[in-house]
Amino acid sequence: MTHHPTARRALLLSLATAALLAGCQSPPPTENVPPPHIDLLGRGPLGDVPQTMLDWAGTYQAILPCNGCPGIAMSVQLRADQTAVVRERRLGGDAEPTPAQTYQGPFRFDPPAGSMVTLGQEAEPPAYRFFVAEGWIELRDRHTGAALTSTPAYRLRKTSLSQ
Repeated sequence: MTHHPTARRALLLSLATAALLAGCQSPPPTENVPPPHIDLLGRGPLGDVPQTMLDWAGTYQAILPCNGCPGIAMSVQLRADQTAVVRERRLGGDAEPTPAQTYQGPFRFDPPAGSMVTLGQEAEPPAYRFFVAEGWIELRDRHTGAALTSTPAYRLRKTSLSQ
């Protein structure tokens, strides 16, 4: 079976035209991906770090261990604008209940890509330090960030989302 040269040229021309048109198509649409989170201090994108991956903003509460009293009621509110409110109060016992201690002010992630939040001004000793995880925070040594015990006794559970 022989092909006519004109038919062969027409077939080659149509294949070449189809290939050219396929190459000229616009690329497939991209997803609507938000830009990476930029650190407010200008250090570049944070990427997948606790500050951007965890739903950390909200209120956390627990009754923490206390020497000489039934416990310390603690409530910590971490706000999306990186300010915090902490209230703590000694419970019951033989003595009068102590008035609530309160902290209200800024906090920062330490290190910036880490799971530790430090409450207080940068130039001052920290008021509090907490390890942040999904659904809970843990009170840590305010100077070193070390765990206070090997048990979860100092964990505060998330009770509500940030306002």
